[in-house]
Amino acid sequence: MRRLGTALVLIAALGTTATAAAAPRDTTVRTIQDTDGDNLLEFAPGEDHCVFTLSLTPSSSDCDAGRQSAGKPDSILNFLQLSDFQIVDEESPARVEFLDTTQRAPGAQPFSAAYRPQESLTTQITEAMVRQARNTTSPITGAQLALTMLTGDNADSQQFNETRWFIDLLDGTTGNGDPDPEMDPPAGGHKINPDSGIDTPASTAACGPGYTDNGSPYDGVRDDGGPGPDAGYYEPDGEGDGDGYTPRPEQNEAETGRPVTVRDFPGLFERAQDPFEAHGLDMPWYSAFGNHDALIQGNSGDAYTGPFGVNPLATETVNPAFDSIARGCVKPSKLATGVTPEQYLRDPSSLLTDPAGFAPVIVPPDPRRCFVAKDEPNTGMTPCDTGGWIQQHSRTTGVPAGHGFEPFTAGGQAGEGRPESARDSHDGYYSFVPKPGLRFVVLDTITDECGLPVCAEGSVDNTQFDWLDGQLTAADSADQYVIVFSHHTLRTTRMFSSDATEYPLHFGGHTVDPEGEQPEGTTMGESLEDLFCRHRSVVAHVNGHEHQNDVLAHRCEDSPVKVNPFVEVITAAHIDWPQQSREIELLDEGGSLSLALTILDHDGPPNPGSGNAAPEPLKLASIGREIAYNDYQGSRGASGERSDRNVIVQTDKAWPPSNP
Repeated sequence: MRRLGTALVLIAALGTTATAAAAPRDTTVRTIQDTDGDNLLEFAPGEDHCVFTLSLTPSSSDCDAGRQSAGKPDSILNFLQLSDFQIVDEESPARVEFLDTTQRAPGAQPFSAAYRPQESLTTQITEAMVRQARNTTSPITGAQLALTMLTGDNADSQQFNETRWFIDLLDGTTGNGDPDPEMDPPAGGHKINPDSGIDTPASTAACGPGYTDNGSPYDGVRDDGGPGPDAGYYEPDGEGDGDGYTPRPEQNEAETGRPVTVRDFPGLFERAQDPFEAHGLDMPWYSAFGNHDALIQGNSGDAYTGPFGVNPLATETVNPAFDSIARGCVKPSKLATGVTPEQYLRDPSSLLTDPAGFAPVIVPPDPRRCFVAKDEPNTGMTPCDTGGWIQQHSRTTGVPAGHGFEPFTAGGQAGEGRPESARDSHDGYYSFVPKPGLRFVVLDTITDECGLPVCAEGSVDNTQFDWLDGQLTAADSADQYVIVFSHHTLRTTRMFSSDATEYPLHFGGHTVDPEGEQPEGTTMGESLEDLFCRHRSVVAHVNGHEHQNDVLAHRCEDSPVKVNPFVEVITAAHIDWPQQSREIELLDEGGSLSLALTILDHDGPPNPGSGNAAPEPLKLASIGREIAYNDYQGSRGASGERSDRNVIVQTDKAWPPSNP
């Protein structure tokens, strides 16, 4: 009766929108929450926009008062931010689920999030968000989305198949083009085929006499429920779940300290491998590097050696040990005795010399699991010889060609694309003009060489910083406002590089060394925050990486030049709860520039129901959201506060711009 009462209240709250199937379905209309504390999700009332000045102080005494404005503003540009898909090939032998803190007290090991129970569903979750975006218009002006900006971690582990999946999901597979036929399902046709592993006599012969087909399309980790030690993984088919992944909250709380409910969905892993048609965004989209796009599971830069320094002719050389593991048959399920996580991440050859110590699962091999180099030239083997990560964006049916990394024309305005300095350094930064008066600048904050097994955080080398400074100076002179995009937030742009040619290095904020002593012989330059504070053209810095919603004011109070407060917009991940994206609209409010930030949930229903898993992408995406909400290692606080979600930021800048 309690749930029925909640439903009746919600029907009344949403009654004005129920008849408009094509109406915006963002979180101003309805949200997705656990309204009754049973660990299951349902629709809940929407959230109005909080209204702030650029100092992020409320313009009214109550956030719930909503937007107060005389008249309807004009839309300058409405666009979408997507971040942190982390599309996973969960069947890959190159994954390191065994390094996770699963079935151990949180914090017991330095590695976590190497395993998530929802990893099999990342292609369907991304598809569900694309379908939502296609139906989204501004809740304020009614304007359609003009373009999409990706802020990195589109793939999860630098693999070719993960990279091709996200490109095809954004492009769509329903047209006549087929830029990557090597990714098509065995039955033919151009579809998303989430399954990996090519199980043919020719391919499995390489696996040796130990290989036997498991009779399932799923070849990833799962708990077998046998008499041996708990493997620590989710088992959707019934008994045998790893610690923290059972349908019983009291048991999960006893095992992990979190009373979560991870329901069983028999057949889930198998249905997650079914091919499906991708609808595609049907709008221009632009990409940015994330650490998971360029590093193995977002940490290791050892899949390739070089290039180092500024040398456009330098070749990225594939690491044969890593490449052999990714393409091969031996998928480890635990860490071998005497091998530390750091040792394995630095040199996985111990798996090749003594596979039995890693309790391996023998899986079908797949050359499409090869690691993609960042740029050309490189020595990647088929199919990675079709181009680095940057060049893969030119194998597309979407627009623009290269999705930012090549010269292009957008909306009739000539864009600059990727400059020569980025090409010489094998980096992926660029800029373009989406419409007169605006300039979008996309950074490459990946620390390719940090000298450590884990290089997850970011930095900006001096060559890129000088280019960025020049872009902002040009925008100041050209009466343009600038939005800067990157994967890393300012507070996570703080990783030292082992490449001496990158110095002086530039971090996001004022703190030069967050860990203690600065490495000997290094020099640090101006921070990104200080650079943005001294250029009046900068309006916002939009990013991801932290897997949470956050809206931060940078008031420039501690900067040497305090002329330009700006806002930082951080948006949550698709891989983790709350699986949201963000609509960002620039508004002309009576001659003043404002930013309207609106959160979107993907199109999967909040509650998938119980019983067997079905092959429909939206139901699988719904299961993925519920499981992510109940992942005991995840954070339910990642959705942020009200002031981190639906927000209007009123600036002191005039529109149209005049000497910004």
